[in-house]
Amino acid sequence: MIVSNNINMTTANALTRVQVYKHITRDRVLDVSEMLSLEPKRSKIAFTLVEFDDSHKATVRVKHYADAADFKLVCWDILYGNFDEWADYKGTIYDDGIQARTLSLRKDTKYRQPFVLKIDNGHGETLSGGAVKMVDIRDSLTLLLSEFEARKLAQTVLDYIRDWETINFRRRQEAMTVVIPVAEHLQPTLPSLESDSEPVITEEPVAPRSRRRTAKAA
Repeated sequence: MIVSNNINMTTANALTRVQVYKHITRDRVLDVSEMLSLEPKRSKIAFTLVEFDDSHKATVRVKHYADAADFKLVCWDILYGNFDEWADYKGTIYDDGIQARTLSLRKDTKYRQPFVLKIDNGHGETLSGGAVKMVDIRDSLTLLLSEFEARKLAQTVLDYIRDWETINFRRRQEAMTVVIPVAEHLQPTLPSLESDSEPVITEEPVAPRSRRRTAKAA
């Protein structure tokens, strides 16, 4: 029991990866995993799309990591029939180069399976604002999902994120709490009664009264 507690403590701040949804076709596998974190910027939903041959050997593998908050909204739109198209662009800078990743999901009713999921991985370059731009696509895979399967994906992932956020509600509050110190000079102070300085008048100036001239006695 003590060992288990120590393991939980050492991995409390680390990103974990748990499979949330899996979809298998004749030659492709889609794995959707959670990499949720108490830090919103690090909270991700991981997509892995693999193509395999007849011997079940992987031939192409592409990955993407979407912000959890963004994908929650995508799931909501899919479930309530408001979804049309969504694209997400990410990248990672390594010592030997820059990897660019793109995930796009769109609904095209001309297909029997109208939801088209596409993931591109390749070489990228950084822009002036720090974003990563795709320059050369090296691996790309596309997967078609039926209306039912897309809604199943959205419902499963959305429920998982909501449950995780509920369980970790207090910890998330603590992680996002910011303590702002109040400087002493910001505290209101009263003027000293022993000061010889003239008081500052802030009222509106009063117009001078008109004087009535009296006639001199004859």
